[in-house]
Amino acid sequence: MIRAIVALIVLLAACTPSPAGTGPEAMPDGHRGGWRLVFSDEFDGTRLDPARWADRSSAESDEGRGNPGNQQLEWNRAANCTVGGGELVMTARREPVVSPSSGQRYDWTSCLITSTPSYSFRYGYLEERSILPGPRGFWPAFWTWQARGVDRHTETDVYEFYSDNHRRLYGTQFSGAGERCEWQPGFDPAGGWHTYGVAIEPSGTTWYADGRKVCHTGASSDALTTIISNLAVYSRIPPDPATTTATKRVDYIRAWSAR
Repeated sequence: MIRAIVALIVLLAACTPSPAGTGPEAMPDGHRGGWRLVFSDEFDGTRLDPARWADRSSAESDEGRGNPGNQQLEWNRAANCTVGGGELVMTARREPVVSPSSGQRYDWTSCLITSTPSYSFRYGYLEERSILPGPRGFWPAFWTWQARGVDRHTETDVYEFYSDNHRRLYGTQFSGAGERCEWQPGFDPAGGWHTYGVAIEPSGTTWYADGRKVCHTGASSDALTTIISNLAVYSRIPPDPATTTATKRVDYIRAWSAR
């Protein structure tokens, strides 16, 4: 009898589908096949996983945490990246920090994560499901950056969002001749959960929003890159004086390779 019960439990477990969007069979939004999941974080724990992510990047010129020369006002640190309730919350806060090496003062702190410790790639499909910040003055992005040992600028922007204008999203392929795509999303990126994806293939780069193709270029990545997701504070159109905080919420980040 005990063996029969155990066998029934095993059978039921095998027949029970994984929660939507999780497990090894997860596919990019709007795609039914052709990809193999090779990297993911569902943010189901209670803290950022250091085996997957680092909180500093060579893309940031000041100790990997600040980049004032790139129109950024924030100093990134792990304390602003919190995990709970099945999501990562990136929080930008108006608070002063001084870089210990450069002496540069930053009036904001925020969060940046990079897959440098665990994952790099040249071709593949990337996807993030997120809610972007509503108040003006913020510049969240999901992108790639050249891996260690790559000596040239190699970057693909899945999306950039300037929160003073909720009707525009931007994607850029910087390799080769490059191309920048601009599109109207048809939804408010700050109003709810949406997926942002890009297929980086030898034949070119294709951008997607909620599984719908929004742009394509024949340019493609020409070297290994890592994944970055961040919430920058934009110096050209800064937050209003009364704004003291903003968040970017991330449900998951996933990467696939071609089967």
